[in-house]
Amino acid sequence: MKLKLKKLLHSEHPQHEILAFAMMGIGLILICNDFYFFWPPFAVEVLNDDLVGGIFIAIGVWLFSWAISNKNSISTNRNLLIITAGLLAFEAIAEFCHGYISGHPHMFTAGFLEVIILLFDFSIISKSKKHNY
Repeated sequence: MKLKLKKLLHSEHPQHEILAFAMMGIGLILICNDFYFFWPPFAVEVLNDDLVGGIFIAIGVWLFSWAISNKNSISTNRNLLIITAGLLAFEAIAEFCHGYISGHPHMFTAGFLEVIILLFDFSIISKSKKHNY
């Protein structure tokens, strides 16, 4: 029993798993809060759509499944990490814009947390294999 549990929890890519859980958490927050974004006025409906949170969750699940898989493709890893970086950069910029417009400090805090997760993603990208040798 202990061996099965250890085998199940053991991963070659723990940083990818942490990043995947962060992406899924951000996605859940965006899905659960239908009035999270309020600026710019013309994009509020699109930004608050559950599809945006669903994209975060889908990328998180895909990243997690890549991390626990035995068949890890380098190109899939690279593409997932780049998509993750793009989503996190977009989210961080949106948080900072909302913080500036509204003056709410929690938006700045969320923006800084997004930047920290983005830097964590960049560190994973820099340490990941780039080619099959």
